Amino acid sequence: MENKEKAPRLLDHVKWTYQGLRILMRLSPSYIPTVLGQSFITAFTPMMQLFFSARILNELSGEREVTAIVLYIVSTVLLSFALSSLKSLLTREVDLSTFWLAYADMLGMESEHFAKMDFPYTENSEISESLAVMDTKALGNGLGLINLYQLSQSVSANLLSLIFAGVLLTGMFQSNSVYESTFVTTHYAVLLLVLLIAVMFLLNACFRRKEKKMLDDLFIENAKSNTAATYYSEYLKADKAAKDIRLYHQGDMLEHVFSYSFNIKSWLRFFFFEGRLGGFLGAGMAVVGGAVYLLIGLRAIAGMYPVGNVVQYVGAVTALVTALTVLFNDFGRAYNNAIYIKPLLDFLNLPDCLSKGSKLLPDETKYVFEFRNVSFRYPGTRTDALKNLNMTMHTNKRLAVVGPNGSGKTTMIKLLCRLYDPTEGEILLNGVNIQEYDIQEYHRLFSVVFQDFKLFPLTIGSNVAVSDTRDQNKAVHYLKEAGFGERLEKFPSGLDTILYKDFDKEGVQISGGEAQKIALARALYKDAAIIVLDEPTAALDPIAEFEVYSAFDKTIGSKTAVFISHRLSSCRFCHDIAVFNNGELVQRGNHDALLAESTGLYASLWHAQAQHYVDT
Repeated sequence: MENKEKAPRLLDHVKWTYQGLRILMRLSPSYIPTVLGQSFITAFTPMMQLFFSARILNELSGEREVTAIVLYIVSTVLLSFALSSLKSLLTREVDLSTFWLAYADMLGMESEHFAKMDFPYTENSEISESLAVMDTKALGNGLGLINLYQLSQSVSANLLSLIFAGVLLTGMFQSNSVYESTFVTTHYAVLLLVLLIAVMFLLNACFRRKEKKMLDDLFIENAKSNTAATYYSEYLKADKAAKDIRLYHQGDMLEHVFSYSFNIKSWLRFFFFEGRLGGFLGAGMAVVGGAVYLLIGLRAIAGMYPVGNVVQYVGAVTALVTALTVLFNDFGRAYNNAIYIKPLLDFLNLPDCLSKGSKLLPDETKYVFEFRNVSFRYPGTRTDALKNLNMTMHTNKRLAVVGPNGSGKTTMIKLLCRLYDPTEGEILLNGVNIQEYDIQEYHRLFSVVFQDFKLFPLTIGSNVAVSDTRDQNKAVHYLKEAGFGERLEKFPSGLDTILYKDFDKEGVQISGGEAQKIALARALYKDAAIIVLDEPTAALDPIAEFEVYSAFDKTIGSKTAVFISHRLSSCRFCHDIAVFNNGELVQRGNHDALLAESTGLYASLWHAQAQHYVDT
């Protein structure tokens, strides 16, 4: 039975929010100072106007000094104009950063971290789902880091409003005028008003707590189904799926998925509750506002304040109550929002799951790799993908790794390339455990083309060189060696031709076999010591495969090549063949020797495929 996680404490929410603010400052160092400047103007301008308006009214109802009135009016106009102009500049800067840049910055940060984190995490479905949900909530609901951008504006503006309103209210509790002493002129009347405001805030807190629980339940209820619906929505729009959708009439099935995924009734219940809550809070604020006007009006009638001060105090109290209400809601939003910042923090703080050594690679040009009692089990599974593997690999040779699907071929390559570390045993390079070497330096040894390789919707040259800067001649040479030269010559833009139409209508569509040739050229262009091809020609016909391998064998010269293949014809190029089955190395030798073992797995696989090959 799984242990339930402890409910997060208030301090946890504060810590997550603080860490989120630190990320914001790192992504946009100028944002917080700009927001503070904007918030200062937003809070100060109405209080300044209240102050001068009160002075003008007092003059009009009192001495009526024209000079003073003109001074107040000019000061109000000039200050309002200057502050408004400055606020426009700051608001434009803030609005630019508030959502789209914030979202783009967050995606960029996630992508950069995803590209650098240890490979095993990239195959962890929980992490992928968490990122998808996190991005959906950020873009669709404005939650998490995005919400902090908006909350920081509101909180800073309303905190400053509280301060400025408090300054304007300092004269409300004392008077130099002679006035009639009644209940409304005592401090008890003010205390009663404060108690009324406090009751409203407590009721608001109770409603907000219920609102949070409903929202949490909604997200838990809809998280998985929304992720599925998002996936199928993208599937519907993918050009590769368009043919299947129409030929197999998948639209009806997907419509059922959508209707199941989005729980409309639950959301309607939540929106009705929100409507009732808004109505209640509106009525409560009307009662508080009426009480403020009544108290200050009765105090003015009693002679405590001149008429201008009534305007000042009513405006200041209204601003104070409004700021307190908004702040109370903002702190509740920040508390609720913190739980959506935590997945991002967890993702950014994932610990290393691969050992990180610091040794430099040996200077020798010849390397010897040794798998010593290596077993490996993928995280979350119960069976070993590799079992007690013992084998040695020498460079400057050709090695073929063959076997049925699921026999451990690709897993062995992932361990060799240090995408995973063994569960048991060790892999040695020239007698040293590969975990002791600097992992970035170690990765430079390998050029790999996996079964599920990806090409970017960028130029052909950028896909080959994996960079905007490239050696044109070198890129063209290896594209020709990989069998893509004839196709390349048909493109007017050559290496600058954009692949696919994802972002450019002028992009070209290429077949799976052509994509594999470009991927082969990319592996050659890297000029690594060891080239690994994991089913690289699966989309090619046997004749095209033979031509690519023949050219490939000549091109790499004395380099080491490791082939993983389901077509055993590729093994004819290799000096050494390793046969895997059920996670174990069951045979090893050259083609003729293995074929001579008539009861062996290799001979069985060869004869099953013999009709597809011609002896050359």
